Amino acid sequence: MLYVATAAVVLSVSSIVPCFTKSPPGHLQPLGHHQPPLGQIESLDTIPSPEDFYHNYVLPARPVVLSGAARLSPAYYRWTDRYLRDRHADGVAEVDYSKKESAESERNPMRMDAFLQQYNQSEMYMLDRLPKTMMEEVYLPPCLSCGGFTRNLHDFRLWMSSGGTKSTFHMDNMENILCMYSGRKDWFLVDREVGRYTLHHHADGTEDLAVDVERVDMYRYPSMRTIPWWSARIEKGDCLYLPHGWLHYVQSYGRNLAVNVWWTPIYSFDYSDCTARDHQTPIQLSALELRPGEQIRYVIITYLEEYGGKLPKDMVQAQVIYDEVVITDRVFRGLDTNHDGWLTVEEVNDLQVETIERLLPNKYLEAVMTFGRCEAYNNTATGVHTFTCANTCT
Repeated sequence: MLYVATAAVVLSVSSIVPCFTKSPPGHLQPLGHHQPPLGQIESLDTIPSPEDFYHNYVLPARPVVLSGAARLSPAYYRWTDRYLRDRHADGVAEVDYSKKESAESERNPMRMDAFLQQYNQSEMYMLDRLPKTMMEEVYLPPCLSCGGFTRNLHDFRLWMSSGGTKSTFHMDNMENILCMYSGRKDWFLVDREVGRYTLHHHADGTEDLAVDVERVDMYRYPSMRTIPWWSARIEKGDCLYLPHGWLHYVQSYGRNLAVNVWWTPIYSFDYSDCTARDHQTPIQLSALELRPGEQIRYVIITYLEEYGGKLPKDMVQAQVIYDEVVITDRVFRGLDTNHDGWLTVEEVNDLQVETIERLLPNKYLEAVMTFGRCEAYNNTATGVHTFTCANTCT
């Protein structure tokens, strides 16, 4: 009887205890807590030649840390706060007022001397094109000195804070080398193909995945529960090559000062470019020409190829959007060289870069997601246009 009574009590208690479901690993925790990384990104102690860099890292889209590569630039030795205040006080760049980046962040231009007076006691984060005078003290990484890289340079960016910054979780549609002149950055990196799938299923046509990097909602973003990732750490003096299309999230520590070089993806190596110049001589960034037209060409061609190689005017205008309609009627007439109302890969490829830059002055399409639009359009199409999509993710 004692045994039966005890059992009855247990049954009674268990009948009123609620059933709890265990949350997925990493739920409402910082990005990367769901599982350990696959490993650390490869690190090299010597800088590869442009040819080796292209074939071993750019072509297979393999990130790599170039240990000590930033030490080649005078900026590594010179850029203390005092030096910047004395030599570059009137340099102007945009400042974000929050160290946690977001698409809605407010940014305003500020002189370097004003920023230096405030940034150590504030959330200020300077991130903008590197002021021209500062470009003289940064050298192009030697692995980019020939082979076609310098014809496709898109931007040189300055990143400066007192540490503690957190980026969004995003991809860039450009190639990138970032060099550290002070502090440390830790990177959460996701392979391009995994990233394509993730963005395709969770993004809204921009390069950002709207995950709260400090509290990841694994129910809202179920693909994040098992997403494989790689880790990278770059210290003062190091550079990191990051291929286009890799999703990434970056945190900074300590007085943080970095410069990155963005360039438009290239799909062949120009050997004649290396025989025609001495690629061992350091090249100041100030001596190089930026070609935003090549990035515009790349973005438009990527869209066209996803839709089979050509699109009518209304679709081009609807798809190539960045804050506003980029391809106006006037611009389309300039791109559509045979005036048939359709834009083709061949037409865009045949345009001179100067023509593209004249048609689209001061346009920078680095934040436009360049895949997944075709299938997304077909899913919502009204029947006016439906397309066989190339290279889509399912």
